[in-house]
Amino acid sequence: MSLDQLWAARPLLGFADYRTPIRGLYLCGSGAHPGGGVTGAPGHNAAQEILADRSFLGRLLRRA
Repeated sequence: MSLDQLWAARPLLGFADYRTPIRGLYLCGSGAHPGGGVTGAPGHNAAQEILADRSFLGRLLRRA
């Protein structure tokens, strides 16, 4: 892992919030922040973003 793949740049700069340019497609594998391992953290974090997007307030904010 190199410096250009850490924190907000994992997997690519602009995709650290688990969302992709395709609406409804989220990244939740070991290539997403905080990386691989057996923690399940990328899936948990992506699930939090999905739930936030599907909430009423989340839908309103994503449209703006």
